[in-house]
Amino acid sequence: MPVNLHALAEHHIPQVLEACHDWKELAQHGPPYWRPRSSAELRRKIVDAAGPQLAQAYSFVLADDSQLVGETSIHAIDWRNRVAQVGICIWRPEDRRRGYGRAGAEAAISWALDELGLLRLEAWILATNKASQELFAGLDFAYEGTLTGRYQHGGVRHDVVVYGLTR
Repeated sequence: MPVNLHALAEHHIPQVLEACHDWKELAQHGPPYWRPRSSAELRRKIVDAAGPQLAQAYSFVLADDSQLVGETSIHAIDWRNRVAQVGICIWRPEDRRRGYGRAGAEAAISWALDELGLLRLEAWILATNKASQELFAGLDFAYEGTLTGRYQHGGVRHDVVVYGLTR
């Protein structure tokens, strides 16, 4: 499935807000690094990554030929140690398991390693999100451990597993 990666921009905001309206469905798959609460929050992300200084996070939208299908981000960047986290979110259930996640993650990982010069990437994934664990394991990320009770959703604490890739 062909997918294009675009830096988050002003004209994406209405589509992103519409796609992310079902927070309950999205929240069960992972921490809310992405799910925007408002257009102002998305605009802050755009401004924060606009430079000229290096940003702490870069957000991208994923598009197929007809619509936006998800996002990927390089975030929690530690420039001193050249380490960051990578995330992927395919917004609608009907768009999942169609190759968008893999294509988006591959593009973001390549960009982070080659363009930003990062040396290590981590994927923090809910222990119950087996699809994302399989995705990152298939991208040569290694399981490194579990953060017990790291994420709270619906009044319940959930474990987060960490996968890492070191160049």
